[in-house]
Amino acid sequence: MRKKRSITLGLVIAAATMAVAAMPGCELIVDFDRSKIPQEGGPDGTVEEDSPSGDDVTQGDSSSSGADSSSSSGGDATTDSPPEGSAESSTDSAPMEAAPNESGTDAAETGVPEAAVEGGSNGATCSTGTTCGSGFCANGFCCNVACTGTCLACSAALTGGTNGTCGDITAGTAAPTGQCTAAPPCGFTGNCAAGAACEETASTVSCGTASCTGSSLTPVGACSGMGTCTAGTATTCGGNFACNTGGTACNTTCSVSGTPPAGTSVGCATGAYCDTVPTTAICSTTLKGTGTTCNNSFECLDGTCSGVGGMCN
Repeated sequence: MRKKRSITLGLVIAAATMAVAAMPGCELIVDFDRSKIPQEGGPDGTVEEDSPSGDDVTQGDSSSSGADSSSSSGGDATTDSPPEGSAESSTDSAPMEAAPNESGTDAAETGVPEAAVEGGSNGATCSTGTTCGSGFCANGFCCNVACTGTCLACSAALTGGTNGTCGDITAGTAAPTGQCTAAPPCGFTGNCAAGAACEETASTVSCGTASCTGSSLTPVGACSGMGTCTAGTATTCGGNFACNTGGTACNTTCSVSGTPPAGTSVGCATGAYCDTVPTTAICSTTLKGTGTTCNNSFECLDGTCSGVGGMCN
């Protein structure tokens, strides 16, 4: 019995020792009086065997009873952990909780990459969004939003606002590459307009080409201010002049070809002739009557200019 009880007590202490040692960061200190623990062997180190005699049994029971009493009365043998099998020992192997990250926020909860959680604040210089707390880099600055719309920027130099805050690009400033591509004569100018829009060519800009047929002139058109060209309104050439040879404008003077009085009028509209008698040649629609001075027969009402100095018949 003595052997069995001493082995049992030894197993209890060993189990408690192993349980405490398994706890991270824990150190077991055991302080007990070995004299209170029944020894397995006699003075010579031999192990006593159970004796069938009554004296041995009585002696063994008494010794064991004393050992049990010493143990139950809070003897010198103490440990830092409860005996094996107690409720507290079940927590020895429980996993420790993971420590939260330094920012106190799980990147998965915010939807922002972990690299961006610790990135630069809005307005800090950047080359990629992964270095910005917002996750967005525009125009070389960490930006509050992606800022990729037409005529939007995150640079104070382009918006007149604050670096790091997306805003409308100042009107008249060249648009970002790929936006507001210039389309003359009346399309986009290549610049931004107020309200984050592309600038249209102004209505004061001419477009198209003039044309002239007979004595009817259609001048160049003008831009509508909304991307289209409005053709000019046709008018009749002034001064009874006809269109020039190229058909792009009206004549402003006339002439006579050939030898008088058989010459030919040039530069005047149909029904008019070039009168060279005045100081400055003009296109006239009034034919001259009999006895009126003339140079060419096409000037006279009857179609004949003759005599010395030229006279209409």
